[in-house]
Amino acid sequence: MNSAFDSVAENYDATFTQTKIGKAQREIVWGYLESVLIDKDNLKILELNCGTGEDAVWFSKKGHTVLATDVSDNMLRVTEIKARKNNLNDKIETKAIDLSKINEVNIDEKFDLIFSNFGGINCLTFEELFKLPNSLSRLVKPGGRLIMVIMPTFCWWEMFYFSLKLNLKNAFRRSSTKSVKVKLNGEEILTEYYTPILINKVFGKEFKRVGLKPVGFFIPPSYLKKFFSQKHKTFNFIKKLELFVTNWSLLSNYSDHYLIDFVKK
Repeated sequence: MNSAFDSVAENYDATFTQTKIGKAQREIVWGYLESVLIDKDNLKILELNCGTGEDAVWFSKKGHTVLATDVSDNMLRVTEIKARKNNLNDKIETKAIDLSKINEVNIDEKFDLIFSNFGGINCLTFEELFKLPNSLSRLVKPGGRLIMVIMPTFCWWEMFYFSLKLNLKNAFRRSSTKSVKVKLNGEEILTEYYTPILINKVFGKEFKRVGLKPVGFFIPPSYLKKFFSQKHKTFNFIKKLELFVTNWSLLSNYSDHYLIDFVKK
């Protein structure tokens, strides 16, 4: 799996992070994080599947220290470059970690927040997912937070778009009972989709859910970036609609992603 993410690291920001859709979805996530962290200073944050470090830089500029982890060495290199460019070397540390094997990693410190953005959790199999709460619980301080952004088992945008193209296989791929092969730069990544109810059940023994919100109910999936690239007024209207429903937790079941927030018991 790391080779697939290695291959897209150099262009990931151009194809997602800096696109209209990428920025809009991340703004929803950052808006929630801002409300959670607004009165907090110098938190220790463990970021899982950090990608190119966009969130690590954001956290660090807020005054927090981040251990940014990813399975991809190339993603971590991009993160390190961003840290240097922003003079945040003292705030951002990187570490190669395969999330599916995090229980085998020696991390001595405990964190105020563990964060995973944009589907990193979806790269885990069901078996790996069920082992994760125990592994993460030992890394979180009492009362600390676990915030994850995950892809659910249904996305109305995806169903609508692929149905129009008469591609019913992809229209309902998230609802498959088997792992879905998602192409990434010519390679295939096995992906699972998880409902908020399942995630709450899996993590409920170690953590208490305190927040749930849709991320991308009106804002479409990133593969529609080309379609919306020149439709500025339409996309701005869509963003306003997204803000209108941002607190409707039920829509988390039908969005591109959802944010789920836990506190360690």
